[in-house]
Amino acid sequence: MNLLTRIVTPAFITFNAHCWFAYAIAITFPHGWVAGLVVMGAAVKEFYVDKHFELDQSFLDDLRDFVGYCAGVALALAAVRYV
Repeated sequence: MNLLTRIVTPAFITFNAHCWFAYAIAITFPHGWVAGLVVMGAAVKEFYVDKHFELDQSFLDDLRDFVGYCAGVALALAAVRYV
């Protein structure tokens, strides 16, 4: 196993997918209320929908995905503010 296969794991890929999906929404509609809706929607999706309708999902999987959404929103808000 080389270093790249140790870094690029399925968890890394899912975190980035959630992060950049939230970033795309928040950067396309750069309003504070949209960012709030994205975070609230992500919380409902991860902690209710995934808990009840996805197989083999643990709380830590849902939490990692939710943190990915929050990171994407934070990156978008920083990009709008500072770039």
